[in-house]
Amino acid sequence: MEKVKEEIKCPICNDIGWIFKDNEVIRCECKLFKNTEKLNKALNVPKKYYHANLDNFIPNHPSHHVILTKIKEYIYSDDYLEGKGIFFYGKHGVGKTHLAVSILKEFYFKRGITGLFYDTRILLYDLKSTFEGNSSTRYLLDSVIKAPILVLDDLASERLTDWAKDILHYIIISRYNDKLPVIITSNISLDEEDEIEIVDSIESKFGKGIASRLNEICIPIKVEGEDQRKSPFKEFWKGGKK
Repeated sequence: MEKVKEEIKCPICNDIGWIFKDNEVIRCECKLFKNTEKLNKALNVPKKYYHANLDNFIPNHPSHHVILTKIKEYIYSDDYLEGKGIFFYGKHGVGKTHLAVSILKEFYFKRGITGLFYDTRILLYDLKSTFEGNSSTRYLLDSVIKAPILVLDDLASERLTDWAKDILHYIIISRYNDKLPVIITSNISLDEEDEIEIVDSIESKFGKGIASRLNEICIPIKVEGEDQRKSPFKEFWKGGKK
């Protein structure tokens, strides 16, 4: 992070992070990472979500305005200091990842905190491919466990091996014990009784221990709406667009 700041000087605060305004010292919101690509890389955000922020999240369901309000309340509160996170759940393509990435960026801009994004399947693959007790594996695992804010995207979206479950248990329990927040997106719910359309739950995938911890430290938010991944080209090839 420090190396990135040396390369890009903020023209307002000169990378100090604070400015004098209206007879008081306030945090500079001039976005030190003027180069958004470097910011996204620092947060490990996939290219598909480089653009994502709260301002360009387009509500298409009545609940979305309530969700955005809850997210902003979370960002401006101190709940994260106690390890409180958010568990976004719902069907595919409704904007869960967009919201999770937006939270990471808001925490950087508003609080100067650099978090970490990881697709759960990619994380497990990266760990397994280097899991020989070497330093690269330890470094990756430590960075995930110790990140100030961690996004675990698409948690438990597929069948998990015992090894994968053990690793995810280790990550979640370590962060739980250290009061480090985790933002989770998933197409399964936290509570079996909370869902009608979604059959699986965290408890059925991981057991009561993990489900209990996540229920304690995560605010469950169901994201509904239209599938934003539907390709506009389908209509084109059907003759619907010219």
